[in-house]
Formats: sequence, C-alpha cells, structure tokens
Amino acid sequence: MRRGTREALTGWVTVLPALTVQVIFIYLPLAWAFYVSFFSWNMIRPMRYVGLRNYERLFSSPDFWNSMGVTGIYILGTVIPSVIIGLLLAALLNIEWIKGRGLFRTLFYIPVVTSMAAAAVIWGWLYEPNFGLVNYFLSIFGISNIKWLSDPNYALLALIIVGVWKRIGYNMVLFLAGLQTIPKTYYEAAEIDGATPWRKFVNITLPLLSPTTLFVFIMQFIASFRVFVSVSVMTSGGPAKSTQVITYYLYENAFKYLKFGYASAVAVVMFAMMVVFTLIQFRVSKGRVHYQ
Repeated sequence: MRRGTREALTGWVTVLPALTVQVIFIYLPLAWAFYVSFFSWNMIRPMRYVGLRNYERLFSSPDFWNSMGVTGIYILGTVIPSVIIGLLLAALLNIEWIKGRGLFRTLFYIPVVTSMAAAAVIWGWLYEPNFGLVNYFLSIFGISNIKWLSDPNYALLALIIVGVWKRIGYNMVLFLAGLQTIPKTYYEAAEIDGATPWRKFVNITLPLLSPTTLFVFIMQFIASFRVFVSVSVMTSGGPAKSTQVITYYLYENAFKYLKFGYASAVAVVMFAMMVVFTLIQFRVSKGRVHYQ
C-alpha cells in the first residue's frame, strides 16, 4: 500500500467515529425534519402531504413573527453585553500584577458549567417579588417590588440577565486565551513610542484579537438563538407570550399541539436563518479580521 493511500486511510479511520455521530444525530434528523415539513402529522394519524402549506402558515402567523421579534431582542440583549463584559474581564485578568487571578477565573467560569435548569430554578427564587434577593437589593435604592417573571415588561429582561450571567465566563476564557497569544514585544514597542494604555488596547489588542472576537460573536449568536431551558423553566413563554422565543414556539407546536409537520417547518427556517446570519457575520467581518 502506498504511503499516501495509507495516510488517507488512517485519516478516514480517525474521523469516522466523529463523522458517524454527526451523521446520526445531526444530518439525518435535519434531513428528516426537512422531509416532515411538507406533511401534516401528529404521530397518531398517517402523514398527509400538504406541500408548502406549513411554510405558508408559518410566514403568515402573528405568533411566529412575535417569537422572531422576542428572539431578536434576546439575542441583542445577551450577545453584545456578554461579549463586552467578557472582554473587559479578560483584559483585567490578563494583568500580571493582579493577585488571585486563578481564583477569579474559576469564579467567573462557574456559571458556564452550572446546569441551566438548576440555575433557572435558583434565579426564579432570586426574582421572587416578595422575598427574592433581587428585589431586596433594589429596595435599598427605593425601587419598589418588581414582578420580574409575571410582568410582560420585565420578564424578557429577567431572562436576558440570566443569559448574560451564564455566558460571561465562557467569553472571558476565550478572550483570555486570545490575549495571551499576542506578543508582548508589540506593547513594549508601543510604550517606547509613548502610547497610552487606551491606544495600545485600541491599536494592538483589538485588531489582533479580532479572530477570537469573531468566533465569540458567532458562538454567542447561535447559543442565544437556541435558548430554551431558561424560558421553559422560568416563564414557559409568558406572560402574554412576551418571552416566547422561536425555540419555545417550536416546542409548543410539536409537543403541546402535536403539529410535527408545522414544527419541522419552524426548525428548517431556524436552521436556514442561523446559516444566513453566520455567513453575514463572516462577510461583514471580512477585511476587519486580522489573523497575524
């Protein structure tokens, strides 16, 4: 056997387990969802072909567009603050003279490894209007009790706060890894030229950190788009559908109303939008991301 053939065979054998898992748990379900989206099916009666009717109903449904609006607000409210705060924390914890950096990194990363279901239950207690710690803290500043999870004006904000809290540590670790790859000689040369810390951050750190920033934005966009557990545990899409994100809208149609064909159409549209927005992010960042 030739060396090139042997190396190619070794490579395929190496990736085969991971590829098999992807095909079984990602590509086949995606293909099945696309197929089912052209049918009316409740898992009790036989599947009935309806063509594009599910998509027509989807794009004419006020509930779908409401869920898209709620999802958009949630994405903006979680992605931008979590990225900015994560970057600032990473910059602070990258300063060598700060003591206890390892401890702070661990503390900030604990929410990342905490079960979202358990965290949602705890945050539900914290948001309790009568004895919750959040309202107790706000009362010190004269702010009256807020019904965080039962008031349509505050429910989505409560979920956004939980989302930001959950993801800051993940972003911080990624930014910290990116900061530690930047050669110190750049900063030393800038200091010789009399650059201020702010100028070094803007002209050296941010440009060289742009690949990490792009990756973090994409990962956080996908994570925010797929949010489900916190909504399911804390608000169940309410009150008055003010927190009904697209994933919970899909869940309700599939498992509450047994509209699996319609829910599959929602899933296909979700997948298409994630792909499109990811490609847009790559396109917009082209020329602004510096890899060396």
